[in-house]
Amino acid sequence: MMASTSSSRVALAVSAIAEDVLPQEAMPVTHEAAGPSWVLLALNFLGAQLVVLPFLGFLSLLSYRFFFQSPGAWITAALLLGGASVVLRRRPGMFITQLAFSALITGLALLVVAMRFRWENPSLLVLLVALLAVALVVRVAWVQRVLGSMAAGVALALTFGGHGNTRWQAIEAFPSITVLVALALLWAIWSAREPKWSVHARARQAAALADGVAVTLLLAAAYASTRHFWSLNAMFGRGPRGSADDLTAGLAGILDLGWPAAVQLALVLGAAAWLVVHWQLRERPRTHNVALLRLLGWVFAVLALACLVVPQVGVVALIGTVALGTGRRALLALAGLTLLAQLSGFYYALQWPLVHKAALLAATGAALALVLWVLRDRQGARAPADPGAKLSRPWLAPLAIALAGAVALGLVHRDVQRKEQVIAQGEKLYLPLAPRDPRSLMQGDYMALNFVIPGNVRQQLKEQANQGLVRSVQVTVRLNPRGVAEVLRVAQDGETLATDERRLELKRLKGDWVLVTDAFYFPEGLGTPFSRARFGEFRALPDGRALLVGLADESLNAIAPAPLERSAK
Repeated sequence: MMASTSSSRVALAVSAIAEDVLPQEAMPVTHEAAGPSWVLLALNFLGAQLVVLPFLGFLSLLSYRFFFQSPGAWITAALLLGGASVVLRRRPGMFITQLAFSALITGLALLVVAMRFRWENPSLLVLLVALLAVALVVRVAWVQRVLGSMAAGVALALTFGGHGNTRWQAIEAFPSITVLVALALLWAIWSAREPKWSVHARARQAAALADGVAVTLLLAAAYASTRHFWSLNAMFGRGPRGSADDLTAGLAGILDLGWPAAVQLALVLGAAAWLVVHWQLRERPRTHNVALLRLLGWVFAVLALACLVVPQVGVVALIGTVALGTGRRALLALAGLTLLAQLSGFYYALQWPLVHKAALLAATGAALALVLWVLRDRQGARAPADPGAKLSRPWLAPLAIALAGAVALGLVHRDVQRKEQVIAQGEKLYLPLAPRDPRSLMQGDYMALNFVIPGNVRQQLKEQANQGLVRSVQVTVRLNPRGVAEVLRVAQDGETLATDERRLELKRLKGDWVLVTDAFYFPEGLGTPFSRARFGEFRALPDGRALLVGLADESLNAIAPAPLERSAK
């Protein structure tokens, strides 16, 4: 009875949409009714694991070779997948559903074990067929979404494979760009046509699968843009990644005009055209149309520009646009988060020179400022005059900006003078350090400096910091004949210094005590020689003020920046 009522409601909505009585967003959702909250699902899943995991452990103790080697792994995987599918087809209670889902995941894992963890396309195709077959059999929506998400992930890994691929090669090749674009287009077509296709028998399963596929596509796009940020090379034992001295650092042109960028640009433009047609802007009030078209124009213009520097932004724009047009708010929010992740990927990308990225960001900011100024001027020209309004002072804003600029320049000039005084009059001394090699994305390449401070002095500094908001402390150091300073103690007021002792001021920065700074900057790509740095070279005044002027090697020889020698290809 309930099924027939639901079908009649869908048919009625389809007829109303066809007659333009209702918008396409009014189509009844073809998913199942809202189930329990994710908290209950998570708790039931944990409870199910307390039943399933001990049982699996018992089976492995009973006969490890049978269950985890061929042909026993194939047989066990088939039994678990088939049995779980039958149970989930009947839509059992929550706890039984969780047990069946655990059995389903175990069966899929044993299927991978049976194929000996091969990453070739034939093995991936077997896993993909198994996922889709089970997803079409079961009738629990959230399980279908999970299976759809897993199937999309397997599909995106397909084209990397041939024989002999390692796990690392699989991670580097994921996701398959061709499959990613194809799945995004198929999902967009389904979502746009879903109101008309909802009367079909498999519409519920297709809708649930599509939800899972879209989530995986967005996550894969985010991964493709932030791959370097996760430092996967280091995680999988292939050396550090993200170093400023990476062999590919600063070698790529920032604007990629190849076919991948063209495909992403086509997706952005297609998404914009679909949204304009889908919302039927001609039927809206003209003032609303102009404002909305202007907003959409600037949004999609930025996305089109991003296609040249951010990989897979077109896929995210397509999914986000269709989600906006069809009322999928959760998916729209995920697309927005993915765009932020892609922006962070652009921020951390090593292959582009920092000066190029800075120029692009500056040009984009200048263009947006110009646009805002033009729009503001037009709106002010159209605004009706108010006879009762007070006379404006157009000179006030420029005057405030000029004064603020003068104050800022004055402060900078004063700071520069103080530093020049330290350099000119300060005594040369060296302080041992333990450098590291990170990278400042907005300022350039740099070495993070870790100063050598004895443990007892660090304990005194910690105690003083715990007693109040202490931001700076002076310490007493002893100079050896080479001019190398050794930190002795926290300086006391009025104490008399020996002839070889000096005062230095430490400041608390990022939870640690440093002398002047915790970083030494150098031009991008010229930091290779600084791996030999063992001392920081300072100029210090008698009152404790100091300034870092360079780095020195073990023999106290100053180190100059030089480019990394790159192997010819």
